Amino acid sequence: MKKLFSLCLICLLAVSAMAQRAAVMEFKAGVDITQADVDGISGIFTTYFRPAGYTMIERTQIDRIIDEQQLQRSSLTESQMVRVGQLLNLSKIVIGDVNIVMGQYNVDVRVINVESGTIAATEGATFAGSSYRETMKSLAQKLAGQIAIGAGSTVSAQPTPSAPTPKTRTKVETVYGYLHVFPNELGEFQSVPTNVISNINNQGMHGYDEWRVPTNEELSLLRANGYLSGTQYMTKENASGMVLLVTTGKSVAEKEAIRAEQARQAEIARQKEAERQAELARQREARRQELLSQGFVDLGLPSGTLWKNANEGGDNARYTYNEAVSRFGNKLPTEQQLEELKNKCTWTWTGTGCRVTGPNGNSIYLPAAGGTDCNSYSKVGVRGDYWSSTPAVSGRTIGLYFGNGYKGTCSNSNSCGVYSVRLVQNL
Repeated sequence: MKKLFSLCLICLLAVSAMAQRAAVMEFKAGVDITQADVDGISGIFTTYFRPAGYTMIERTQIDRIIDEQQLQRSSLTESQMVRVGQLLNLSKIVIGDVNIVMGQYNVDVRVINVESGTIAATEGATFAGSSYRETMKSLAQKLAGQIAIGAGSTVSAQPTPSAPTPKTRTKVETVYGYLHVFPNELGEFQSVPTNVISNINNQGMHGYDEWRVPTNEELSLLRANGYLSGTQYMTKENASGMVLLVTTGKSVAEKEAIRAEQARQAEIARQKEAERQAELARQREARRQELLSQGFVDLGLPSGTLWKNANEGGDNARYTYNEAVSRFGNKLPTEQQLEELKNKCTWTWTGTGCRVTGPNGNSIYLPAAGGTDCNSYSKVGVRGDYWSSTPAVSGRTIGLYFGNGYKGTCSNSNSCGVYSVRLVQNL
């Protein structure tokens, strides 16, 4: 009977040993590396990770649980990975992080006890891109050896490694090239010490002003690298325990350098814009002087329109609308320019025409050369009639007329009549 009992116990232990299940979770991409590259590296690791005494679970089973739990593969937290392991009845899961620092690949891998959430083993490697396969093979085999179940051993809960003595720090240290660690712990708190952290950031202590509590994943990285004691630490997901601050932000000095460079670039842009505006003003003035030499007058109008100081063809020259448009095109004033001349200038009747004085004191003379409308009625010497380039309704156009007692205005003029032409130019 005793022999039979011993045999049964041995069989139960053997079955229990065979029941150990493990899986490699998707490695996380860190600094300067894509998830696609990381997937390739973790795939090689998975190929060679075959710890004795464990049954490895295929990736498809992991993906099925992730989909069922409606989790996001790209942003799985360590606690969510442990939960996936529990649902798959795993005893161990393997998680990893890959970063590129100073051109070198840095891979850090941890084995997590699913039941307790503690770290069972860690390994890391640094390598150049061309040597990744052999390095990942060696890393996988080393880590597998750490958790292998030897012949005759029991498979009750693996002993939790004793917590290492935390590293002594006197200044900010950086993990994996991006995670900066506060030099000392702040003590134990039951909730996030918001005011304390705010004061630390306001002072820019140790050269940074974005200190915060770490996430679960960041805490695991710190623990794997020997920065933590065995006590419970506060994280973003667990707001109680010992507080050790971290930051992934830039230092105050780096921010100042960035602001200084931004200010320098802004000043360069301002100077270039000022130079551009100065060049435009120079070109505008050169154009103005050229037009003045051609007999145009600057009346100081808001639009910048310059009016010529003589009728085209002389005071008594008159044109049909089609002739005026054909010969002078866009040099004819628009309705808006006629309205501006009427409203922004002072008009003085001289007996033979109007002296039109602009806001700047300069003036032009518009003779009452008159015109002849469609029924040949002549208004010469009584009114001043001038074409614009703006059509109104069928058979008519917008024009300017004035006379004794009239101030310049715009009116519908028969386009079959003949009127005077006064040209304009814009700066």
